[in-house]
Amino acid sequence: MALKLRDRTIECLKAEPNKKFSARQIAEWVFKTYPEECEEKRSRSTARKFPLDDDHSLITQLVAEIGSNRPRMQKRNPELKTTEGRPRLFYWSTQSDEDELVSAEAEF
Repeated sequence: MALKLRDRTIECLKAEPNKKFSARQIAEWVFKTYPEECEEKRSRSTARKFPLDDDHSLITQLVAEIGSNRPRMQKRNPELKTTEGRPRLFYWSTQSDEDELVSAEAEF
């Protein structure tokens, strides 16, 4: 019953296509939706410098892992898109990059 954070991230984004989420929002969704898996992650943690001893610490760790796994997730799932700048926003889109550009320009 391990927490498969990449799969959970994709699941969160697919649930609301084209809606943009920060890594923190995704982490909070995972924390609320999969509390048992998150608790198991906390219990397996051997971190000493930044222990996962409270909910905030665990969510912060999930945020860091989502951000660091982004390139691999995007390589495996081209539908996973991100915005430029900070904070980086994640979203799920089946449109190609060119189609997204055309539809964004059409809004103006």
